[in-house]
Amino acid sequence: MRAWLIEGQTGPQDLRLVELDKPTISGTEVLVRVTAPGVVPFDWAVINDENESTFPPATLPIVPGNQGAGIVEDPGSSSFNAGDRVMFGAFPYGFMRQGSWAEYISVEADQMTRIPTSVPDGAAAQAAVAYPTAYQALLESGMASGKTVLATGIGGSVGNAAYQLAKAMGAKAVFSTAGTSAKAARAAQAGFDNIIDLSRESIADGVHGRNEGAGVDIIIDSVGGQVIADAIKSLGRYGRAIALGFAAGRSSTITLADLILVRGSIQGYGVYTCTPEEWRGAWAAFTQFADAAEVKPIFDRDFAFEDAPEALRYMAHARPFGSVSLRF
Repeated sequence: MRAWLIEGQTGPQDLRLVELDKPTISGTEVLVRVTAPGVVPFDWAVINDENESTFPPATLPIVPGNQGAGIVEDPGSSSFNAGDRVMFGAFPYGFMRQGSWAEYISVEADQMTRIPTSVPDGAAAQAAVAYPTAYQALLESGMASGKTVLATGIGGSVGNAAYQLAKAMGAKAVFSTAGTSAKAARAAQAGFDNIIDLSRESIADGVHGRNEGAGVDIIIDSVGGQVIADAIKSLGRYGRAIALGFAAGRSSTITLADLILVRGSIQGYGVYTCTPEEWRGAWAAFTQFADAAEVKPIFDRDFAFEDAPEALRYMAHARPFGSVSLRF
């Protein structure tokens, strides 16, 4: 089978297109014919050796690709059927075990789910992780009907998912942020409202100006860096902020008074710490909302499988609006 392989971690130039044996399955594994390998920030971090120092080292040589979508080829002992459209993703793929940038992959049955009929494979390749991430973070934050939510980073897969899910779960109002006027305009065209253009106003001014002068109950931040520090200034009384990522930087300087004066709190959260039951619950919620047309994964574009290095650079540098995948 065709596959991309890395033996070093100095950048996209390390990627080599090779022929490998088709994987075999055992135990609770399922053999999947990949139709849409996802191209996600975690892939960039692995290929450029930019993961946290506390992470285990990558197992080299390895096929990259942390997430993806495909067709069940051999269900093994699982409850899946041959021919099922599935999406998958978990911490080890493309890092400690062979990933999705190949024609076939063996996936643990607990780390995959069927794709809702309305969701194309390319969009599903990142929805497999983005929606459970956002859904579990919202649950962790105490999400309930009538709450107000700030989901930073519109255009990013997790930012989009958190915004859509908050609305589907009954939020009174949902706000988001865009780093440029062009991205804010793109969000408006895609049907998102209450987008704060950070090139024109601060997060706190944007929230307060759109929320009758009040702060928000919940912040779901997948951006990190200074964005999470600025976002906390928009917390309402007893508000809670969940930090999910650090695309804008791994460190931040938070003004403690912004938490103390509103009795607010901030918490870190990582979906890869979830139990299989939590993953299944999140996927079930995603399917329910997708089938009801209450959420719709935003897809930016795909690249031919042979153009994986170009796709990786595009994902990392072009700031796409929505997810990116490869195609066979």
